[in-house]
Amino acid sequence: MFRRLFVAFLAMAAAGIVATADAQQGENWVLLGTKDVDLRAGSDTVDVSKARGDYRAIRIRNTGDDIVINKARVVYGDNSAHVEDRTITLLGGERSRPIDPRNDGKFVDAVAINYGANAKGGTATIQVWGLQGNARATRTAGASTPMTPSAPAAAPKAADTTQPVKVAPTPPVATNANAGVPVASAGGDVLFGTQSVGFGVDRDVIRVGAEIGKFDKIRLRVLDNDIFLTELKVIYSNGEPDTLAVNADIKQNNRTNWFNLKGDRFIKEIQLGYRSRPNFKGQAHVEVFGQYAEGWLAPTGEGRKFNQGWVLLGAQTADFFKITSGKAGFDRDVISVGRNEGGFKKIRVQVRDRAITLNELRVVYASGQEDIIPVKSKVEAGSTYGPIDLKGGNRAIKEISAYYRSRIFDKNATGRGKAVVEVWGQH
Repeated sequence: MFRRLFVAFLAMAAAGIVATADAQQGENWVLLGTKDVDLRAGSDTVDVSKARGDYRAIRIRNTGDDIVINKARVVYGDNSAHVEDRTITLLGGERSRPIDPRNDGKFVDAVAINYGANAKGGTATIQVWGLQGNARATRTAGASTPMTPSAPAAAPKAADTTQPVKVAPTPPVATNANAGVPVASAGGDVLFGTQSVGFGVDRDVIRVGAEIGKFDKIRLRVLDNDIFLTELKVIYSNGEPDTLAVNADIKQNNRTNWFNLKGDRFIKEIQLGYRSRPNFKGQAHVEVFGQYAEGWLAPTGEGRKFNQGWVLLGAQTADFFKITSGKAGFDRDVISVGRNEGGFKKIRVQVRDRAITLNELRVVYASGQEDIIPVKSKVEAGSTYGPIDLKGGNRAIKEISAYYRSRIFDKNATGRGKAVVEVWGQH
């Protein structure tokens, strides 16, 4: 009997140690909320709006399978938000360092987490902990606007300049391109990103970034199932929000009209609120496109003021092994170039995530002429091949063909995926 009591005492003591592990040097960390997440979903929101008191920092703890968080957004009761835009790797049982620490306490409504879809599945239990400020602080009525994953976004106030949503048919085939890439079949439009929409209410964030360029329009393309768009919002690089559309039905295999942005802007992120129709068609597939600002790619345009005048022409992923066009073991991809104002003098190849073996580049000009550039070189991830001077000075490019393959053995590779190969041009 004594032995059982002793074992029970040890178990209770261990639980107490875990519960108070964050209470160090007088700090009082409080568990605000918990949520079990499916790592195939890509994002989740933990509602903590019912937590009592205010808090001076936030921590995220993972008690399930390993998870890599791309970004965390803390939403406060005064409608302000803090974005932790960094990679947070949490193995089972690990916690993050304090997020948005401050001397004064604030009421916390929710923590939205983007972790990137894990194709292997798995689950994690996300805990949100808060560093207690004033435990007796109470919220002022109407001051808190909780962000919960179970409620659709509210329609904007009359002051918001939303735009009508019109649709047109589109082929029922997903776009074969990478995020941030001009897409040939879409007239050189840039694919910002894709999302899968489940039967419940979803809120997704697609990060863009100033390095891609300035845009003046965006639109959506919906495949596989119908969706109800509750909100489409753009956050510009200066933090200014722009609600473009709310509360619209979009049928499958349709694309929307272009939504005009507030001038030519760098886009920080695009926020989507939607839900798909509960039927047997499964999840909807949503693609978000942007259109470069007029003149961005021109030789005297604003694009030359950034990235030392280099502009992104296109990108593809390189397979590990493929037999195509008589070149055994090498993948062949064609990158079609959209707008070409003034043509280009130079191109370069930039590689991300994994090293490649680059065998050949073939540049096809708008005139139909070709330049074949033999390479046969290993290009490390994070490095660049080139620049390569094009024959004849400034020339408009129709497309660029590349023969390459991802290197299977690369100890410096990021993850197990394929290499991303980008082609940039300079006037």
